[in-house]
Amino acid sequence: MAKPIFIVFDGIDGNGKSTQARLLKEYLEKRGFEVFETHEPSHGEYGQQIENLLRKREASSLTKQKWLELFTLDRKDNIREILGALQEGKMVICDRYYYSTLAYQLDEQEWQYYASEFLKPDIVFILDIEPKIAIERLKEKYKITGEKKAFFEKLNILATVRKKFLLLPQYLNDNIKIIQGDRQVKIIAKEIEKELDNLIK
Repeated sequence: MAKPIFIVFDGIDGNGKSTQARLLKEYLEKRGFEVFETHEPSHGEYGQQIENLLRKREASSLTKQKWLELFTLDRKDNIREILGALQEGKMVICDRYYYSTLAYQLDEQEWQYYASEFLKPDIVFILDIEPKIAIERLKEKYKITGEKKAFFEKLNILATVRKKFLLLPQYLNDNIKIIQGDRQVKIIAKEIEKELDNLIK
């Protein structure tokens, strides 16, 4: 049996990472692996605080430091669950991780120090798309779900953050794969499966 692997999907809002995380879970389960799926913000106490704030007016008055504090506390809770699942021999898929905190809340010179505080994934898929496409996708999603858009889902924020996501491989010694995210869902899924198969071998 292959050793358990910690897999992360990340990138700007609306890039399709949740869809790809779900498809990869199905792929791994078909191959006989047990999979633990999680996301950030998590279902924990701090994750729920973040979710409540993201779609409210007061989100704009929160400092970067406050966001950083909440995301960090939530991540520490989430890592306890991730470690538990890995110890049980499960594959772990996490939708968002510290890469989002680096891109949304921190400057490049702070990245290595912040990232060093957390469990490093075995592989990271950053789905890259144009912010305009992301915004269109989010509009379509919210027409169906009826949710309000989140504080960070603005074109100027996504444009800045996208550039930072693309810089991550230059700053971190993590196994980061930048995946072109504006192609057909199945084509992207196949590329991700291939990368993972190579890692499992």
